Amino acid sequence: MPEGAISVAPLVCATVAVILTAGIGALRPRAAGPLAAIMAIITFGVALVAYSTGTAQIDVPWAPSLNLRLAFTFDGLAALYTLLASGIGIAVLVYSLRYLPLHLHHEDRSPAAGVRFYAFLLLFMAAMLGTVAAQDLILLFLFWDVTAIASYFLIGFDQFKPEARASALMAFLVTGVSSVLFIIAAAILYADYGTFSLPALIEQVEPGPRVTTAAALIAVAGLAKSAQVPLHFWLPRAMVAPTPVSAYLHSAAMVAAGVFLLGRM
Repeated sequence: MPEGAISVAPLVCATVAVILTAGIGALRPRAAGPLAAIMAIITFGVALVAYSTGTAQIDVPWAPSLNLRLAFTFDGLAALYTLLASGIGIAVLVYSLRYLPLHLHHEDRSPAAGVRFYAFLLLFMAAMLGTVAAQDLILLFLFWDVTAIASYFLIGFDQFKPEARASALMAFLVTGVSSVLFIIAAAILYADYGTFSLPALIEQVEPGPRVTTAAALIAVAGLAKSAQVPLHFWLPRAMVAPTPVSAYLHSAAMVAAGVFLLGRM
């Protein structure tokens, strides 16, 4: 394995899990759930191996003209949240193997609808793993947005229910606005320091009103994502989602993403 590749191994594994679950599930819907759970277990195992090897990083050009790079680091903080997201994901997916067929039967829906459910759960996991390892602000922003998109479809999984659609839209708007605040903060920092690299910014930033403004915007973005008062109003409504979604997104992953952002920045 190339040096530093272990830093993105859990992310790659989770991404492959999404593709396999969606592809095989399209052919055999009932296989989607067990496959998703197995892939989550493999992702967790890969994360443990990565953690045992110590801090690893990879940094390659992405858009050199804009000074953007595919920079990932699997350090202690990334390892903590990677193991949290994948470990809780295993429990949620295993629980879903029994819960979701009963839920679909109760709602008189086809088992094929479960493929989308499992795929979006895994997509959220992959986005979380990318978020916690990213070392470029634009890269972090992209993964951060994917978590919002995946949560929108998961909260609104019972799309025929008006309250589910409304709750999904509210959660998406609140977390989407937080993404806008984050990208504004990134633009402010780039204008002053000419880089989106998080390690470079940590070395270069100096106290001042613009840095304080950027920090405040990032703090608000994190607080909105983690549903802290007074930006918590979307979370109770989001509980209209199926139980595994609430268990994963709102107690172990999506809320943790906001806390992670504050810790990382």
